[in-house]
Order: sequence, then C-alpha cells, then structure tokens
Amino acid sequence: MLRKPCFSPSPCLRKIGLSDMAALLILLLLAALFFLQSFLYDKLWGKGLETKITFREEYATEDDTAVLTEVIVNDKLLPLPVVEIDFHMDKGLRFLGEANTSVSDRSYRRDVFTLGPRQKITRTLEFQCARRGYYRIDQAGMDVRNLLLTKKYVGASRQDTDFYVLPRPVPAQRVQIPFSQIMGSVLSRKKVYDDPFEFAGLRDYARGDPMKYINWKASAKTGELLVNMHESTLSQKVAVVVDLEGSGVQQADPLNEEAVRIASTLCVRLLEAGVQVGAWSNGVDVLTGEPMAVPEASGQGSVLALRKAFACAKAANGLEPVENFLPSGEEDVLCVLVSRNQREELAKAFAEQAGKREWLQIVPYRESYQELPQFGCVHRLYWEI
Repeated sequence: MLRKPCFSPSPCLRKIGLSDMAALLILLLLAALFFLQSFLYDKLWGKGLETKITFREEYATEDDTAVLTEVIVNDKLLPLPVVEIDFHMDKGLRFLGEANTSVSDRSYRRDVFTLGPRQKITRTLEFQCARRGYYRIDQAGMDVRNLLLTKKYVGASRQDTDFYVLPRPVPAQRVQIPFSQIMGSVLSRKKVYDDPFEFAGLRDYARGDPMKYINWKASAKTGELLVNMHESTLSQKVAVVVDLEGSGVQQADPLNEEAVRIASTLCVRLLEAGVQVGAWSNGVDVLTGEPMAVPEASGQGSVLALRKAFACAKAANGLEPVENFLPSGEEDVLCVLVSRNQREELAKAFAEQAGKREWLQIVPYRESYQELPQFGCVHRLYWEI
C-alpha cells in the first residue's frame, strides 16, 4: 500500500519564517519610531528654545577687547542634537580667531551647539574694537536638526543689543598745544558761575547761601544744615565743529577718523576744565539720520554722552559743507574747526565768521600739507598723523 508524501515544513524552513517575521516587526518598529520622532520634532522643535545674544559692556574704546555672550536654552524634554546659531554685524568689530567667522561686507558668525533636555549653554566670544562706531544686533538665525539628522528646521530669534566704540583719545602731550591755546583765550574772558545741574558734594551751611541749595533730606539725617555744592563752569562757550566729508578714500578715511579723535579728546579736556562745550558735524548721526549736534554739554557728567555722539557720527560723500555748521551771532563763543580739508575757500569762510575772535582751525594731514594764507585772527594748527 502506497503512503502519501509528507509536505510538512522542515525545522529550517520554520526558522526562516520566524526570522523574517522578527525582521519585519523590527522594520515596522523603526518606521514607527522614525515617524514618531519626525512628528514630535515637527511640532516641538521650537518650543522652549531661546537664544539671547548680548554685549557684556555698553561701550568700549577703539582697539579695546570686549566680550559678546551667547546664551541658548532648550527648556523641554526633547533633545536637540544640532543647533546652529548665526548672526552678523559690522566688520568694525573683529572676533578673535577665524573659526566660525567669515568677513566680507560684514562680519558673519555661525556657532553649533548640542542641547540635551532642559539644558542651558552659555558661550563668550571675545572681539576687538577695530573701528569707532555704533553697532547693533537685531536678529539671530537658528537651524535645528531632528534626532536622526534627516530634517532641518529654520527659524529666527529677535535680538536687542547694541554697543558703542568710542573714539580713541589722542596722546595728552599732543592735545596739550591746542588745549592751551583754547584755554588761554577762554581765561582771558573768564567769568565763572555754578552749574546747578552738576552735583559735586555737600558742605555745611554758611550765612548767605541760597535756600534753594539746602539739601533738606541730608540735613534731616545729620541734624545740621547741609547745602549742595555744584561744579563751576566758565561762561565762555567753546563750539567744536568736525568735518567728515569724504569716505572710503585712501587719504580721507584715516584723516576723518583722526579728526574725530582730536575733537572728542578736546571736548573731554574742556569739560574736565569746567568749560561749556557744544559739538557739531556735517557727519550724519546713525541713530537720528540727522547731522550730529550736541548744542550744550557741561561738567564731567556729560563726557560719556558726548563721546557716544562722536561714536555715532558717520563720514560720507556728498555731505553738507562744513561752513554751514559754524556758529554765528554769539559773541561769547570760541569755535574750533577740525577738518582735513585744505580749501582756501573754507579758511576764508572760517575767518569771516570768526571776525575779531581768535578761533582755532586744526588741519589733520598725512605726509604733506598746503600752507594756507593767514586770514583774520584765526590760529591754524597742522596735525600730522
């Protein structure tokens, strides 16, 4: 009797079937995890992600080294394996070291972070203040990758940080010559009065002191009458006018920058000496869009504000003639004009405006200068850089 053939699978075939089933389950699980992480990152990549870029100081002086701080926070349980932060600013600020930085028309910076759940990273970046000016960062870009690095998310974070690079003071021994000339003219018409806006300390009340100067709060604490002391200011005013016509030319740019340094240093010295100062320029204030103007400053408390004004003055081509900014109609004003321009027409206009007053013209130059004729009572000083 013939027996029917047996077609039951062998143990080997059963093993292959189980392995395929396990592999399929693993693939399905991986696919589910892939789609799950994609879904989670699509929905949550930007949640709790914050970037803050700030200048550590408010200002510095040309050639100083300052610090920029980057703070990035991932305030969620989802890790961020790659986060790229990029921002740009004027190339007058130069990061120390070339890594992660490229410089063309501006200075561009890109930094990469890896953030775990609920993590905060702080990084400090040193930079050199290579050029006077006002600098601002308004926005930082963000590129974020998901867990498997298969997708990129792009966003931006609004920033609000600014920084002043103040003009570098010129050497004291060099500025002493024009300063002495100015003070000689000022002191020849000396009249001193107290500036009520410049507080200089307290002293005991003396008979004849005005009642308005009594500091009632301090007197109540001590039980004795005390009066406010104020810094003295010379009645003669000094107007400093800076010509910033011309930019980007091999000679004009360094001469204009030196003119700003001379003017700023003179103003500081005059304020420290108790002289009331005003500063004007045909250079445009980058914050207002108007020509720079500080009509009145007095006392050492005005030094920083005046230096910031000079930091914001921008040289350019096609500016108004500097003659339009010379003071007129005020007999007690001594004017100092700082201009690289060696036009005879400018020298004549300056002397005509000065009349019988002994005004001062400072002419920065490099290598050589043209000796201008003497006009009126104007003193002229040629300043080599």
